[in-house]
Amino acid sequence: MNKRAFTAAGLSIVTALLASCGGTPDPAMIASERQAKSTEILNERKQRGALIMARFIYPGWLGPIRCSGRIRLRKLVDGAPDKVAAPQDLGTAFHWLLPEQAKPAVVKSNFLNGIPDAKDYERSFSPIAPGTYVVTYASCQISDPNGTSTLEAGGDHDGLFSYISALEGASRITIGEGEIVDAGYFRVQGTKTHPVVVGAETSAAEREVMKEVIPVAYPSITFKKFGE
Repeated sequence: MNKRAFTAAGLSIVTALLASCGGTPDPAMIASERQAKSTEILNERKQRGALIMARFIYPGWLGPIRCSGRIRLRKLVDGAPDKVAAPQDLGTAFHWLLPEQAKPAVVKSNFLNGIPDAKDYERSFSPIAPGTYVVTYASCQISDPNGTSTLEAGGDHDGLFSYISALEGASRITIGEGEIVDAGYFRVQGTKTHPVVVGAETSAAEREVMKEVIPVAYPSITFKKFGE
């Protein structure tokens, strides 16, 4: 490789690195990815019957914060959670706007700002069989300068002292055949021994982001909240 070719290759690598670290991406590439991820969501719904996504909120002292977590759902049978069939374990979304956040002028995702992109939404929707479910267990991890702490609610956790019982409050949700359900914000309040679920629908700002980054799938999304 001559000096000119080596220099050109080096510049190409630098340009790619700058783009991945916050440079200006190609609008055509962004549009193509958004189209592709929207189509993937619709295809997965067709193959699996239904999809669901939820965001886990931890009620911090200074306001709600994102919590990386898991929600265990069991179908409701004769008014009680099904203890025989395998539960549905739902991993909650990682990147999303907090309820009070406004939609940014430019929707641009990175590891720190929490703004979701098309890939985030495609990963966040999980397959689920249609039916009415109740939450029997929920956990999430929160990192701070003092380390990582875990919030847990319910006893359906496969441990030694496991038990199956629906959490109090807004722990029920119904998924219809062919639905792509955005289940909004999932929050647990109360005490460890007496947890209560509170549900809320996705904010208008988050819906605007979704409409922009997954435009093909967006019209097919049903917005709900836990407790419905």
